Amino acid sequence: MRVRLLPSAPYEIKRIVLFEDFIREFGYYAVFLFACIEGEIALLTAGFLCKQGLMSLELVTLFAFLGTMLTEQGLYFVGRIYGIKLLDKYPKLKEKSSKVIEFLHKYDTAFIFGCRFVYGIRNISPIIIGISNISPLKYSALNIPAAFIWAVLVAGTGYIFANALETAKDNLEYVQYGALAILGFALVYFLYKKNQKKRKIKL
Repeated sequence: MRVRLLPSAPYEIKRIVLFEDFIREFGYYAVFLFACIEGEIALLTAGFLCKQGLMSLELVTLFAFLGTMLTEQGLYFVGRIYGIKLLDKYPKLKEKSSKVIEFLHKYDTAFIFGCRFVYGIRNISPIIIGISNISPLKYSALNIPAAFIWAVLVAGTGYIFANALETAKDNLEYVQYGALAILGFALVYFLYKKNQKKRKIKL
C-alpha cells in the first residue's frame, strides 16, 4: 500500500509522502540520516513500511538508534568543547540555556534521559548538557539506552499503526457500522442538548 499525494493535502501529509519516497529510494541510509535530526515522522513512516514487508523492523530500529545516538554523543562534545563560545556568540541561546542548566543541576538524570522525547529541543539539548559539565561517562550511560528506547518506540508505533490500518481494512464493514453508531450517538446527544437549552430559555 503506497500513500498517494493529493494536491489539496495538508503540509504534514505531504511531508510524510516525501519521507516515504526518500526512504523507499535510499532505504536504511535514509533512516539513519533522518534519525540524526528530529526525524520522528520519517521513522514512523519507516515503521509503516516495515509492516508492508519493504523493510526490516529490526534494521530500521538499529539504524535509527545509531543515527540518533552518534549524533547526540557528538553534539554533547561540541557543547563540552565549544559551548561557551557558542553562548557568547548567540545571546538568546545563552539566556535560554542558563535556565536549562539550572534545571539540569536539579534533575540531570531525568532531563538527559527524557529530552529526546520532547519535540523541538532534542538536538540543542546535548550541547547544553555538554556545557553543564556533566561527565561524558554519565551522559553516555543515560543517552545510549534512551536512544535505543526512542528508536524502538517510534519505529514500533509506525508498525503498529500500519497493522491497525490493515485490520480496519479487513474489517471495513464493522468499522463503517461503528462510525455510523458514533455519528448516531453524537446526533442524539446534540438534539438532547439543544432541547435542554430550549427548556432553560422557556423557564
